[in-house]
Amino acid sequence: MIEGNVVHHNYHYGLDPHTGTHDVIIRNNIVHSNGEEGIICSLDCYNIIIENNEVYNNTQAGVMLSRNMTDSIARNNNVHDETKGIFLSESNNNQIYNNIISNSKDGIYLKSSSSNNKIYNNTVTHAVSNGILVNVGSSRNTFYSNTIINSTGGGYGINVKDPSTSIDNIFENNRLINSRERID
Repeated sequence: MIEGNVVHHNYHYGLDPHTGTHDVIIRNNIVHSNGEEGIICSLDCYNIIIENNEVYNNTQAGVMLSRNMTDSIARNNNVHDETKGIFLSESNNNQIYNNIISNSKDGIYLKSSSSNNKIYNNTVTHAVSNGILVNVGSSRNTFYSNTIINSTGGGYGINVKDPSTSIDNIFENNRLINSRERID
């Protein structure tokens, strides 16, 4: 359990349980102003719960699930003022829900063949580029009941890039308010 910490101004990452980490809860932390990601688990992590954290002003992503992070949950987090709010790369079978993401370039970003993830009941406001971005072969993900508000800074509420490789994603009951969608 990693709980109740204030983590800030580190050279790279704020919180980084790494290679092979499993069965960890990261809860009720304030993580901000770090040199890359605020909270990241990378390389064969599984059964990680990231919940009830406030994450902001990190230079890359607020919360990142990276390189074969599986069977994990990011829920009830307040993520704001990030390049990427919640970022999945090469990670599968995760759940991302009930998060509030605001004032970030991309709210929720899936890339590098992230598949079979469930992304639901999130609220993304004032995304500069994209509320939800699906890219580089990320397929078979389910997006439902998300609310995207005011993603109009030249980007999109929902953006599926390269749909020839990002296939079989399901979008249901998402609300776009002052936002638009794009499928290249």
